[in-house]
Amino acid sequence: MLESRESRYILLCLFFFSGLGLVQVYSSTYIFAQENYQSGLFFFKKQFLFTLVGFFCFFILSFIPWKYNRYLGMGLWFLSVVALILTLIPSVGIKVNQARRWLPLPFGFHFQPAELFKVTTAFMLAYLAVLWEQWPLNKIVFWMVPLFALGFPLFVLIQQPDFGTVVLICMLSFACLFVLGLKKRYIAVILASLSAVLSFLVMNWSYREERVQTFLNPWEDPLGKGFQVIQSLLSVHSGGLFGTGIGKGQSKLFFLPEAHTDFTLAVLAEEMGFIGLSLVLFIYGFLIYNGFRLTLKIHDCYQKTVAFGLVFIFSLGVLIHSAVNLGLLPAKGLALPFLSYGGSALVCSYLLFGWLICLEKNNRLKW
Repeated sequence: MLESRESRYILLCLFFFSGLGLVQVYSSTYIFAQENYQSGLFFFKKQFLFTLVGFFCFFILSFIPWKYNRYLGMGLWFLSVVALILTLIPSVGIKVNQARRWLPLPFGFHFQPAELFKVTTAFMLAYLAVLWEQWPLNKIVFWMVPLFALGFPLFVLIQQPDFGTVVLICMLSFACLFVLGLKKRYIAVILASLSAVLSFLVMNWSYREERVQTFLNPWEDPLGKGFQVIQSLLSVHSGGLFGTGIGKGQSKLFFLPEAHTDFTLAVLAEEMGFIGLSLVLFIYGFLIYNGFRLTLKIHDCYQKTVAFGLVFIFSLGVLIHSAVNLGLLPAKGLALPFLSYGGSALVCSYLLFGWLICLEKNNRLKW
């Protein structure tokens, strides 16, 4: 199944992050779960189940021929868009912290469609890339189809609101256009348009503007808006060189909000120290490097765009989560792949690499 060196490295990294992720969720949630759910293993059990489901999906997608995975990816993209719309229906979508981003599932589970949308958008972008090869740039259909295919879901995301996912999809779309070799003048126009729209969305909504101001000076309101960022930085600082030890961190004891999701890297840095954090980030980089190495081996435009999109969106997740936890970007609720608690993000990460391995296998058979 895994004959290339890159695919074997990817599988080893997945095993590493799966194990570390379970340890991290157990460490960051035990006290919180004990206090709120009377069971310290409440989140750990769920994460263990999500890990099993994720690995099952990974191996299934790895074995399914690409010609079926291609349609499956597009089908799941359409399903994710429908699910995004359903989140806005008051009687269907689940509202948490003034945002409607989740749908109810049986047995008390929740599903976040934006996670599936982020991963499967690579398939839509690849489909558009194939169409663009057939259309002259001066045809209005060249611009209207992608604007509707991507613009409508992004409009829905703004209504949730989920501005972070909107930014991620815009960055992914721009990166794919750049890699596909779109002329510089068109790239400049698109970049200027995206910058204007995103700036408008930030400056005309007070809470987004406050996040930017907090990022620039969190100490202006250390017990209010800047509290989370400051606690994250204190957690990283407390870890020192070697860390306090797994399970011995103090920030997760109700000091750092969202310690098991949006700020799990800060908890990891406190307990594993600078050396442990550097090792984890190095392995993330190694995983991403091998993902891009596989992408370079693919010659078909559609498949190459899918592979690049999958690896790039994963890279953005790691980069932005790490930057937020280190105070290098404004606060954004974004899970760290494999290490943050959350079933939707975890399973979708396994789907991502399942499709990547399938692409490698499909192209290897052609060599």
